[in-house]
Amino acid sequence: MSATARVASIGVARIVLAGPLSGEWDRAEFSLIGREKPEAMCESLQAFTSSFANMGMELAAEASGQVWATSAAASEVAASQSATQWLERQMALVKIAAAPAFDPFQFIGSAARVMRDGLTPIHDRVTANARRLEALES
Repeated sequence: MSATARVASIGVARIVLAGPLSGEWDRAEFSLIGREKPEAMCESLQAFTSSFANMGMELAAEASGQVWATSAAASEVAASQSATQWLERQMALVKIAAAPAFDPFQFIGSAARVMRDGLTPIHDRVTANARRLEALES
């Protein structure tokens, strides 16, 4: 069973068993759970934002490298001394300009990294809660 399902089932069971007149420990536990959710969400949002910004910078660096390479190749075409040299440099320019600005597999990996980084704070809290609540159940 996943940690989320374990935490939910244990938490709901404790709430039901505690009833309307819950004890001090149950109130403290329910309050902790209530505080942890927004904290984990804020940490998750910060991680998503940071990781997404890093991904954007990586892609921008690759795209700007493509722009600089294309500009340099265009300058070489303009500086050609003969028709043969112009044709060779033109072919090189077309090859550079036709290449993708970034590797699509790297983009997929970066997107997966954004998701992993963003969900890690929530996962860490849920698994810690599952361990704590399971220890109480034993």
